[in-house]
Amino acid sequence: MEKTKLEMDFLDPLNKVTRISLDDPRTDLVPSEIQSAMENIIAQNIFSSKEGDFVAIGGARVITTNINEMEF
Repeated sequence: MEKTKLEMDFLDPLNKVTRISLDDPRTDLVPSEIQSAMENIIAQNIFSSKEGDFVAIGGARVITTNINEMEF
């Protein structure tokens, strides 16, 4: 079984990273769409860390893993 996750890293005022993960993102996502969504999250103050609002994008990645369940 293959699983895919989108991880978005945001920086707070102390330059600490807060990561938001989404399971099963669209397979046709392009970097500009992810960047636009992250900029919108920052502009709208949708999320924050315990240190304050997100102030910048720290990075993003799509992670795909293969899981092989072992049956006994």
